[in-house]
Amino acid sequence: MRPLRIGIAGFGRLARDYYLPAFRTIEGARLVAVADPLPASRAAATHRLPSVDVYTGHPAMLERANLDAILVSTPPSSHLEIWNHAASRSVAVFMEKPFALCGQLEEIERGNPTPNLMLDFNRRFWPTYRRVSDLVRRGVPGKPVDVDFRLHTDVLSWSAVTQHRLSGGEGGILHDLGSHAIDLAADLLGEEPERVTAETRSNRWPEDHLRLDLAFADGSAVRCDLAYAGRTVERLSVRGPRGSLRLADPNMAIHFERNGARGPRLAARCLDAAVFGYRALRRGRSMARFSIRSALAAFVHALAAGEPFSPGFEEAMRNVRWLEAAARSEAEGRPAVLPA
Repeated sequence: MRPLRIGIAGFGRLARDYYLPAFRTIEGARLVAVADPLPASRAAATHRLPSVDVYTGHPAMLERANLDAILVSTPPSSHLEIWNHAASRSVAVFMEKPFALCGQLEEIERGNPTPNLMLDFNRRFWPTYRRVSDLVRRGVPGKPVDVDFRLHTDVLSWSAVTQHRLSGGEGGILHDLGSHAIDLAADLLGEEPERVTAETRSNRWPEDHLRLDLAFADGSAVRCDLAYAGRTVERLSVRGPRGSLRLADPNMAIHFERNGARGPRLAARCLDAAVFGYRALRRGRSMARFSIRSALAAFVHALAAGEPFSPGFEEAMRNVRWLEAAARSEAEGRPAVLPA
């Protein structure tokens, strides 16, 4: 079979530093076109990909490039428009989160939903997080569990090309980091939350910190500390009646400690240092690069085989509904019930 023809909408840092290396390792797909409204980004695409057609916008690319799929890494306010254009041409979509912004659900539901969508919740494809999820679902720490998830992102390093994360009208930290946190929480526990409480505060930039609390039917709770900060920090801990799971960084090792016991802390730190050092030396094995490449490879495989995408359209819609509930909680100052 001929390779799938794929175009990229949006040629910012994510596309340049993560998706391009991923494409070089994925069989069965060819990157044939790039679209970006910014002259500097188009120049970068022409320089890095001299054999690829470059367009000023996604409509021209969809019309002329004869695509099988489009990869969307544009600011969130453009996601729904691009998806609608792609769906009208039966072009499959691999999209950065979020699928849509709060307030756009009615527009989606009035249209003709298509299953030709996969959302890049890349943490689902990281083996370490999958292992944590397996341990939690098997009840290794016991049930119910209390989960603490911290994700602080060096937002300036992601703003070298565009600054949409700090711009009004792009969903802010809730849609950027909150969408990942909600999906990860549901994926770890294997069920959807029932209630959400959201509270933002401002430090360096307006509303650059978000506290997101999720409550589950079995009594489990997930507390998310999300922020735009000066450096990236990501850690996870899971506490239950039998013991605790700890992950100091997704590029380190998982540690389990039974309640009342105290494991060898020095050995744990040495193991963390060894795993982290290995992934630092082999950058392609780090969480971000490996998981993004794995998610894109899963999309290409599903499209070529005619299989459903996962996470697909329905999961993307549920995530937007959770984001709307979180926004409602923030506005009303009280917990919001998540839709069934």
